[in-house]
Amino acid sequence: MFLAILLSIILIYFVYNFYVRYGPYGRLISRVPGPSGFPIIGNILILQGSQEELWKFFISLHKRYYPNWKIWGFHTSLVSISHPDDFEKILNNTKHITKSEAYDPLHPWLREGLLTSGGSKWKLRRKILTPTFHFNILQHFIESFIEESENMTKSLQNIGDAVVKDLTPFISEHTLNTICETAMGISLRRMKSFQKHYRNAVHKMGELVVYRYL
Repeated sequence: MFLAILLSIILIYFVYNFYVRYGPYGRLISRVPGPSGFPIIGNILILQGSQEELWKFFISLHKRYYPNWKIWGFHTSLVSISHPDDFEKILNNTKHITKSEAYDPLHPWLREGLLTSGGSKWKLRRKILTPTFHFNILQHFIESFIEESENMTKSLQNIGDAVVKDLTPFISEHTLNTICETAMGISLRRMKSFQKHYRNAVHKMGELVVYRYL
């Protein structure tokens, strides 16, 4: 009895995988170039390794198959795009806006906001926020972007030959300065005595939010 159930599950999976690979969706994905894979498991084996090895592997795929490439495993495919024209078509599309499974871990933390939602909920939030990011409004922030970019460049130059292994604190500091300058009209850089305490408070709040939903 157990063997019959197991064989039935395997058969169903093979049929389902065949449909995914050679059905309408599979035929469309197969037109995207990418490394060859094994039956059923696809490229799963070559994804085993450290983050550095995976990064080098993805860079090699980018150089070999530019501008688009794919990898796949079981019934899931991942397509990478690099050309600006492709980004424009995808980002301007208001029909196919359903988020992939990669966004699921963000739901307990961010709920269903503009980043994670889809359908009518996404369209409503997008409609509310679009005027805020109008080009004419963003033009007023260009000077702040340039100023903080130059400050970040100077900070990198002051480091000299030292190797910075973790760029997160460095980048987040300049990002926070830019956000405060553009969104709240407050320059943390001109409030040096307050800058460190404020930055630490923001990071601490972020940690509390992350830990709350882990």
